[in-house]
Amino acid sequence: MGDLTMDFLRLMLMAAMLLTSVQGQAAEQTTAPAAVPPTHEVEFLRSADKACTDCHKDQDDVMHGKHGKATNPNNLKPVTCTNCHGQPSPKHREGVKDVMRFSNSFSDKKSTEAYPIVEQNSVCMSCHEPKPLREALWAHDVHTTKLTCTSCHALHPAKEPMVGIPEKSRIKLCVDCHSKQHEAAKVEANQAKVAPGKEAS
Repeated sequence: MGDLTMDFLRLMLMAAMLLTSVQGQAAEQTTAPAAVPPTHEVEFLRSADKACTDCHKDQDDVMHGKHGKATNPNNLKPVTCTNCHGQPSPKHREGVKDVMRFSNSFSDKKSTEAYPIVEQNSVCMSCHEPKPLREALWAHDVHTTKLTCTSCHALHPAKEPMVGIPEKSRIKLCVDCHSKQHEAAKVEANQAKVAPGKEAS
């Protein structure tokens, strides 16, 4: 019986201490100043891309369309050149190619060797999640490891040509592209069959 009484007294003492603490905090809040002046948030006046466009003058006004108005989901700030291309090194101005370059993998084999397809696409996937892409078009899953996103999509256009195209036009793109691939494969196969020093007929 004595232990039960002691437990009850401890419980009552803890409740009284908690109540006193809450009342003290409420009193402090009522005596605190009515409003704390907001801290000033610094806003940059120059474009975050100015360091890039000082040299890349042809790119000065190309961030149009969705990327030009987009918010980076990773930092909730506007998309900038470095979000996609990365931070250049101090030797960048000397011609060192140290930032991500995006290419059309059909016509730019050297670029996809220097910047593999998976690396290029991983930059896009840092903002564009697979599930919405899959829902928009099944072909995203099929092509993601074989083609760069820029094989089909433009990065800085005023209007993205692939968005909202009718289904017939989309099918034509598939047929056209796969026809070109098929022809290129036939040419490569014929060249492989030709013995050194002989011409293909």
